[in-house]
Amino acid sequence: MSGYPVAEDAKSSDLCFRNFLQIPLLVLFASTAFGADQARLDQFPKSGTHKYVPGELTMVDHVNRMGILRPDRSDDHNKYHWDLPHHFTMLPYGSIAYHGAPATLRNIPIGTHLHGRLHIGPKGGYRVSLRNTNYDAQVRNQPNEFSPDSQYSHVLLFEDDFSFYRRQGSTWKIVSIDRDKQNLIAERSNHGEGLNGKQTFALTAATRIWNGKAAGEQADLKPAQKILFNLTWATIYGPGRLTDIWVDADARATATKQQSATHYQFQRDHGVPALIESVEHLNKGAGNVTAQLFVGLNDQTLADFKLKTYGRLIVVEPNLRSHDQGNDAKPFRLDEVIRLPKPAPGSSGVKVKIYVPELLEGVRPGRSVRLKAATWPRGDLPREERVSPFDIRPRFLEVNIDDSTTK
Repeated sequence: MSGYPVAEDAKSSDLCFRNFLQIPLLVLFASTAFGADQARLDQFPKSGTHKYVPGELTMVDHVNRMGILRPDRSDDHNKYHWDLPHHFTMLPYGSIAYHGAPATLRNIPIGTHLHGRLHIGPKGGYRVSLRNTNYDAQVRNQPNEFSPDSQYSHVLLFEDDFSFYRRQGSTWKIVSIDRDKQNLIAERSNHGEGLNGKQTFALTAATRIWNGKAAGEQADLKPAQKILFNLTWATIYGPGRLTDIWVDADARATATKQQSATHYQFQRDHGVPALIESVEHLNKGAGNVTAQLFVGLNDQTLADFKLKTYGRLIVVEPNLRSHDQGNDAKPFRLDEVIRLPKPAPGSSGVKVKIYVPELLEGVRPGRSVRLKAATWPRGDLPREERVSPFDIRPRFLEVNIDDSTTK
């Protein structure tokens, strides 16, 4: 299976993880077709069509897979438009890497700095009406509800700093530590996306140190150590404050192993999400279904799916919430597993063919489902995660766009 690219000590793990308040202040561009950078819910995007948007997680609705970023400050935008909230929604096949392993929004602490690959959403492009210059413009824009890049609202991938730099084969060598000034200077081992060269990070009393397989202390930090880290308050005062530092390969492997176990249990409870490619209808409501599994698989997860065994199929909404999986899940038989040589972004590279004795209305091409292996639990989910019999978790972070304004 095509795995999420990792380097250094991560190569030895079993990780196979790839590659709102209602706001009226929008001016929409008329659009009659999907652009290259516009995401669809019913198919994977083309490679390289995303926009890179880094920022800090400031609010999250993990049930509906939505949240708000405070984008990194950048010379690409007027300084009076910095720090404005960037509302986002995870695509059905959108994924998160945390500590080098698959994750969900519920795993990511508020304040975590993330690196995002975002697309224009299915509603199309729009621009935010912002005042152009001076302090008065800043004041009049507050609380201006959108960042300038808000049209890129649908997330293909989020990575914490740990995962982002590790994927690129990078570590950071400690150059010096000044505990009186509370800073740490480190230099990146190679050149790539994100920060490069020597950087001065804020080292505070709150910075957690991970050494070997246990928590350490700041006295464990030494010049020449090759570290990875996570940040908060990025670009507000320099490149950011260090929230966590992993000082060696054992510490990083331990973090990855723990997050992998966390996500494995989540998938056992909820099922592995997949996009339906085709449905062949058979007699008496049965059918053969072909689907591609989303990113976020590891070897342990895939090994649980045995050929010719019966698992459970659960129809879900685009935010991957089920209606009542304890009662309306249907059995399926796994007939074939196919490995794809060049999977699209969002795809794990694993295609499955299954036989479903009783097709549900939601089992249609372009729809998302979750699949549970035969040995996984069949219990229900907490009430707030279910849509049926009615939704008690409204999408309060969703940007509502009046369709009439697109004409």
